[in-house]
Amino acid sequence: MYNHERILCPDNHSALSEVELMEQYGKHFGSDNWVTFSGCPSITLTKVGSTGFEYLENGREAISIDSGCYIESSHFPAFPSGLTKLTSVSVNNKPFGQITIGKGSVLQGTSICAYERFSIGNNVIFGPNTVIMDCSGHTLTNRGQPNELDRLKVQPVTIGDDVWIGYGCIVLPGVCIGDGAVIGAGSVVTKDIPAYSMAAGNPCTLKTKLTN
Repeated sequence: MYNHERILCPDNHSALSEVELMEQYGKHFGSDNWVTFSGCPSITLTKVGSTGFEYLENGREAISIDSGCYIESSHFPAFPSGLTKLTSVSVNNKPFGQITIGKGSVLQGTSICAYERFSIGNNVIFGPNTVIMDCSGHTLTNRGQPNELDRLKVQPVTIGDDVWIGYGCIVLPGVCIGDGAVIGAGSVVTKDIPAYSMAAGNPCTLKTKLTN
């Protein structure tokens, strides 16, 4: 069973101004750090395997966006770009997955789903339509069995400072991308990428070292 608390939802909040979107976000996650919204993203707390939703008094335990970040969810970018979607998941009353986004980062139609922990450093730029997850959300075998949720494999994802991730990338569970790395468009990142390197491809592999 899935239960949702939709903090920001285009169906309900698309008419809000940039300031009003920040105010709605701040009700749940605090307004100490100003976030710039272009269009309305989808920011959701999801409980899985629970019969009811227990409200989080301090949403920052689940999602924290530092100052100076830009969240793009409009049709204005030059390239196709969907809504930015941030989803924090709690399974069987475990703590919500933590999404932490550092200062000055840019998300453009970026989809992030955290069951345990996803961390972005400072000044990270995502090209449109990047997808990042720390869990596939289901098991590979014996799907639909009563113990499926207990068998979910969760592996935190970490992205360092000053990283640039190109258009349409997919970052899979357990990956760590080091400071200053550049990931080429359309890459599927399955393994760790060293700091100050350029990597690309499916699967994503190291192409060259960069000068920091």
